[in-house]
Amino acid sequence: MISEPELTVLSYLSTEGVDGVVQRELADALEWDPSHTSRVVSTLAELGLITREQQHGRYRVSLSNAEPAERFADLAREFPHVDFAGLIAGSTIQLLYHLDTERTAAELTDWTDVSRATVYRRLKQLRNVGIVTKRDSRFALTSQFQGLAAFARSLVRHMHRQEARDHATGVRLIWMDVDEYLFSCRTDVTASLFHRTGPDALEQYGIPLLTREEQYYFRSEDRTELTPEDLVCHLLLIDDGARYRSYCLLLITASEIGAEALTETAARYDRESDLNLTETVQALCTYLETSGDVAGEKLPEWDTFKSNAADYDISV
Repeated sequence: MISEPELTVLSYLSTEGVDGVVQRELADALEWDPSHTSRVVSTLAELGLITREQQHGRYRVSLSNAEPAERFADLAREFPHVDFAGLIAGSTIQLLYHLDTERTAAELTDWTDVSRATVYRRLKQLRNVGIVTKRDSRFALTSQFQGLAAFARSLVRHMHRQEARDHATGVRLIWMDVDEYLFSCRTDVTASLFHRTGPDALEQYGIPLLTREEQYYFRSEDRTELTPEDLVCHLLLIDDGARYRSYCLLLITASEIGAEALTETAARYDRESDLNLTETVQALCTYLETSGDVAGEKLPEWDTFKSNAADYDISV
């Protein structure tokens, strides 16, 4: 996510080098080899967390105005005695991301790629310095360090946006987790980690729609393909209106998606969604199971839905 050396540079620029510092002087201050310093600075510049300008043949580096850089600077200045670089680098950022509220170690393990043993070890380190507290089996950030969760979330969001912009234009993040995210853009994306989703993806299930100006992609390292259940959730995250709910009804019917599998998938997305996807997909399934007798909000008349399904040769 972000390494200890990278956070060390951010810490120095937040406290000692507030007005910027020459790169060679930064290396001297940190007692680092100049080539190592250059590599770390280059990475941070590529991430957009610092700026590096050449002046009179020398590079001058300073913090950027990116949200995570500013949030980290606030923390480093408020708690100069805390070694944030040594405490929160690497996988700890993933834990902090989810510690926006109380969590169990099991939840943190399930929701990240961090092993259970490492989760306990990192939480113990944070407890030892008063950053995390434990009540019963639940862990939470102490009140004065709530800003660490906000920093972690802003960092993840920033890095997702930077990565997406490397592959597409007009990027807009719609949903994100630590290592996956859904976004819209105005260009095609061909990189293997990005899976086409949204209305365009319905064509593979026999539901072709008119091409839309915006494209939608889901970025994931762990998946080789998206399931129909994923696509239903993505459609609702993109647009929870009546038209997209109708698309979901067509897809559920065409793919014979089971209520249990769909609810389980929705629950996963619900962790990071402002919508109540679980409740919404349950309403969709109930509508289909009762042939429209139980129709929730933004759902079509049953005869209208049957007519739409017939247009795509979908048997209801």
